Amino acid sequence: MIDDEGTEIRITCFGDVAEMHYHRVKERTYYTVLKGCIIEVDTKWNKLNSDLEITLDNNSILKRCDVVVDGQGNNSRFTSINEITYCTNNALVDVIGIVVVVGEPSLIRRKDGGEVTKRIVKINDVSTFTIDVNLWGATWQGLGEDLKNMHATQIVVVLAVRNAHVGYFNGKVINTRTTLNINPSIPETETLMSRGKIPDDLLPLSCNAGQLNSQYNRMRITVVLERTSVLSEIVETTIRVVVRIIKINSFCYPACPLKINDKECKKKCVQQNDNVWFYSRCQTHVPECNYKYLLQMKLQDYMSTLWDTAFDEVGTNVLQISAKDLYMLQYDLTTEKTPQTIIKGVLLSCFVFTLSVTTNMYNS
Repeated sequence: MIDDEGTEIRITCFGDVAEMHYHRVKERTYYTVLKGCIIEVDTKWNKLNSDLEITLDNNSILKRCDVVVDGQGNNSRFTSINEITYCTNNALVDVIGIVVVVGEPSLIRRKDGGEVTKRIVKINDVSTFTIDVNLWGATWQGLGEDLKNMHATQIVVVLAVRNAHVGYFNGKVINTRTTLNINPSIPETETLMSRGKIPDDLLPLSCNAGQLNSQYNRMRITVVLERTSVLSEIVETTIRVVVRIIKINSFCYPACPLKINDKECKKKCVQQNDNVWFYSRCQTHVPECNYKYLLQMKLQDYMSTLWDTAFDEVGTNVLQISAKDLYMLQYDLTTEKTPQTIIKGVLLSCFVFTLSVTTNMYNS
């Protein structure tokens, strides 16, 4: 909830109390809260900028007032999409933008074996960037269909997202299960709608953000290592380096060739015999596997070195050959090329890499 001064606080209720209030509470509506229990915030679960939160019990009263709020009041503190590059992982942001693309829903398999529905909506604000808004769970699929139908009829649709978590998947993205508003009655909506045609040269923030501003976001390796001294905090940057070493003995892995939601799986396969590969994720046997890069590279600038893991797309760009073709060269007797000669051919070459760097704890 938010008051007239723009101060936010979270109100929580459980069990029968939640059942009682669930269908009575409406967004952008004034309420008076009586007999709530004030407790200190557990920052693990509550990311609002508040030291306290309110819990409702059976004696608490939530009384609706007759004033209906149109819009988001004076609490609009939207973050520009290009500034999200510098937000830490899991930070809370408010974002508003014009809907550029509405993707189809897809099923994502979680690590525990369950599945969750995901739909990607791309939005653009007054900057030249777009960002992916990930709508998770079945709750938002009706809203996703509304966005898709409105966008298909060429209606300018403005989407405001509040209290969304900044995530990382091939660059910065926004993950939300919270408040979404379509065409809210606020000044920012009018500003976006008055822009006219959306430019054709928009840059996706979710696609290697460091490359988009590599000149002023480029760092030395020593600076990268200093910035990643905080455990589990992801730092995105670009570096200009020389490739000193690439481990030859383990440059690729056998990958599943099956497609899930129109995307190649790429998970590791295990060979059971000469003609059968086993894919553990969905307990499937396949007659032939693919190969994907898992390059271990030692990078060096003029001050320091850094070990880096590069996956398939980057490995192909570095070596100019697919992982499967490079792997099969070991058994091709008609050519003098070998994996060793091709890998050695790129050593001491200069590259500009976009990195996602994090520090984790392993065995102390």
